[in-house]
Amino acid sequence: MRLDEIIQQHAKALPLQLQAEVFDFVLFLEQRQINQSVITDQQRKERLKKSLDKAVALNIFAGVDGVAWQNEQRQDRNIGYDE
Repeated sequence: MRLDEIIQQHAKALPLQLQAEVFDFVLFLEQRQINQSVITDQQRKERLKKSLDKAVALNIFAGVDGVAWQNEQRQDRNIGYDE
């Protein structure tokens, strides 16, 4: 099994929010690699477009209700401080 298949297998086992974090980290690594090499603006635009096209193709947020997720994130949480 190839490394990309192993990574994909592990990522599939994660909840969608964590899969999104994995994807974000991959994009971060790609961007860091791009920044370490000298490239033209046109090459940078093409790579960004390619990365965004991959993100769209993965459809990582399918089945996620954006409004419900946002409401959940905004819920007040007890952070353990005594008042």
